[in-house]
Amino acid sequence: MKLYELVGRDKNIGFSPFVWRVKLALAHKDLNYETVPLHFTEIKDALSFANASTVPVLVDGNNIISDSWEIVCYLEEAYPDRPCIFSDHHAAKLFNFQIGMPLLAPLFRTIVSDIYSVIHDMDKDYFRTSREARIGCTLEEAAKDYEQSFSTFKANLVPYSQFFRREQYMGGAGPGYQDHALYAMFLWARATSDKKLLEDDDPLTAWILRMDKACNGIGGKLKKIE
Repeated sequence: MKLYELVGRDKNIGFSPFVWRVKLALAHKDLNYETVPLHFTEIKDALSFANASTVPVLVDGNNIISDSWEIVCYLEEAYPDRPCIFSDHHAAKLFNFQIGMPLLAPLFRTIVSDIYSVIHDMDKDYFRTSREARIGCTLEEAAKDYEQSFSTFKANLVPYSQFFRREQYMGGAGPGYQDHALYAMFLWARATSDKKLLEDDDPLTAWILRMDKACNGIGGKLKKIE
């Protein structure tokens, strides 16, 4: 089984939040796989066999699956004898939309300049051109004015902080897909940025520490790209 993922200067550290959703699902299922590291500008050619322009892509025998959600669904169906990822399939699918604009978008703007600092030099021009068009300003302007997007991100985290005051995981007794998806977002930041996203006494901080130990501790081993 091969998983194609996005890397920066260090080919051993993948940072895509969508790839991390799949990595956590694979660990949840206790499935063995190898990673194929790709830089931004390598993705188009490397994934032409899958008709994909983004990671992740999973190759499992003769099966080629792209898109993190589709991959997780495939793993759930192909390996039903392994631990279940979804406590509620429809609620999990809805969660993908619930964290997109409210959390992923403001976090991206908050750390976009940090991501730029850890990617390979071969990707710098592509990243600057494509991401500045996306955020509507230069990377330097985003770095200077990140507090507004960071405030939006923190405000939109409040319901999760409130939830984890009483609950251990969104998946019930243990982590499930929603936990993986939310945690993957923090791993994205952990690998690329030095910004402190949460206060020490935030219930989300305790949840992240629990998630660091879950899924064979795969997320807890992640270090920032240097």
